[in-house]
Amino acid sequence: MQSKRLCPSILSVQDMRQRDKKQNGCYKYEIFFRETVPPQEVICKGTILLIHGQSFSSSTWQENSTMQIFSAAGYRCLAFDMPGCGKTGGPTVPDSEKAEIIPLAMRALELETVIVIGHSMAGQYIIPLLGTSRLTCVVAVALSNTNVMPAAPESIRTSVLVMWGESDTSLGPSAASSLSKLPNSRLLKIPSAGHACYLSNPIAFQSACLNFFEMMESFVVSSL
Repeated sequence: MQSKRLCPSILSVQDMRQRDKKQNGCYKYEIFFRETVPPQEVICKGTILLIHGQSFSSSTWQENSTMQIFSAAGYRCLAFDMPGCGKTGGPTVPDSEKAEIIPLAMRALELETVIVIGHSMAGQYIIPLLGTSRLTCVVAVALSNTNVMPAAPESIRTSVLVMWGESDTSLGPSAASSLSKLPNSRLLKIPSAGHACYLSNPIAFQSACLNFFEMMESFVVSSL
């Protein structure tokens, strides 16, 4: 397991001219992240960005070895501590700038396309990006903000695996109802699981994700 700091070029356009003296001249959004990579003998299939929910941090994706298992299967995994949370700390991102954080992180890391996994309030960062070509696919775990889509649902072609725990009786079902309107969505209720279904039933969650990723790979190959 490696822990690194994401270079402070992850900024919204509005922040590019502002420097924080407390960070030795770095821009104010210096985002902490954790990284796992595939073994040397395994070909890297792609990069997964993991975005935590409210009251969580990047460490939530280390629990039950989720990042390690995905990397063993061939994926580079990057889990962020979003501004205001975990080891990043500092101020939270204004609502008007949240849609910029993932694209700016991708630019700083020189990533063309990514798989995104997000839980709960991570929807604030992910939902505005649905339909963009830089998302290979999305795993939406009881995402927030699904009532405000960036475009008409039928026009959003992003493949989305929608998951929620069977004991989640509020946000999970609500998100599933909204995201079911996307033409390339797949819905899966995780048994014996609550709102953070990836923690309460990790085996079911990890298996579903890997099957979904494999299906996406097969689709890309068959389309060539």
